[in-house]
Amino acid sequence: MEMKAHRNGERDTSVTVGNALIGAGAFTVIAGPCAVESEAQIMAAAEFIAEGGAAMLRGGGFKIRRSPYDFQGLGEEGLRYLRKAGDAYDLPVVSEVTEPDDVAVVAEYADMLQVGASNMQNFVLLRAAGQSQRPVLLKRGPSATIDEWLMAAEYILNEGNENVVLGEQGIRTFDTRTASTLDISSVPVVKQLSHLPVIIDPSHASGASAIVAPLALAGRAAGADGLMIEVHPNPEEARTEGPHQLDRDAYLALMHALGIVRLRADIDLVDREIVRLLARRVKRAVEIAHIKVEEDIPLRSPDREVDLLADVREEAERLGLDPKVVHRLFEEVLDYSRFEQRRAVNADPENDSA
Repeated sequence: MEMKAHRNGERDTSVTVGNALIGAGAFTVIAGPCAVESEAQIMAAAEFIAEGGAAMLRGGGFKIRRSPYDFQGLGEEGLRYLRKAGDAYDLPVVSEVTEPDDVAVVAEYADMLQVGASNMQNFVLLRAAGQSQRPVLLKRGPSATIDEWLMAAEYILNEGNENVVLGEQGIRTFDTRTASTLDISSVPVVKQLSHLPVIIDPSHASGASAIVAPLALAGRAAGADGLMIEVHPNPEEARTEGPHQLDRDAYLALMHALGIVRLRADIDLVDREIVRLLARRVKRAVEIAHIKVEEDIPLRSPDREVDLLADVREEAERLGLDPKVVHRLFEEVLDYSRFEQRRAVNADPENDSA
């Protein structure tokens, strides 16, 4: 039987979460506190997370703790605060599901579900997460082999949910100086075996904020598609996992070290160039419209549009982009070009039959 998580060709899967992309050459940073503790806390965190250039916001509403006496999260109230913060700073949000009954409520607020390391082989939960059709981040268990990790992903994929991201956060070894030992070698190994994107979590692997940055840089060098890091406005006051959470300054320093700030600036330049190219395209389309009116030729050329859309889908696939997404983008471009053409020649802008 062919395994859905295993590589069956050269093409890698990319996962879209709101306006964020994991895979396809992107290096996606997900950041946020271990647990949502209050509205003020998550809003303060989201502000500097967005400032640093992370693509997504994380935060736990439901928490699994080693002790039943530890803070277990705010539940749905925390999820509401998380959603509000994500919306305020245009950051898609991810939050953990801890049991099957939580899936529906977490999916109501979160753009992506996380199955934590302790639940990696909770097969009932994996099925429920897969059935939600939300993208799922599947953390590797501390004693799990890579094959067991991939088999756990099969449970999600088998529910028809293809949007699975693998998360490496360390394995249990004999050394006690770190919370876990980050298995850097798992990144290239998994990328050879599987088409699924893989990110690392240096916060949980380290157990100490001082070594989060070196592990993050190592993960990127190993070929990870991104990372999840825990940050907090005041780590010393955190109700959970304070020692490994980064404060604002440490987070911003890491983002600079990763080159995220520089890359964001480059993206801004590319975005402006896209707008200029769109203006140039519309200008040419309007010039053609005037010629067509003079020659008494219909403004719209359906056959040419079909050919163009076929060409851009082919080019998108060649470049490793999702052909369906590019197709939709160019449909919007064509719609806008037709609108400007009709407006330029005094045709009814709302009439698409010209």
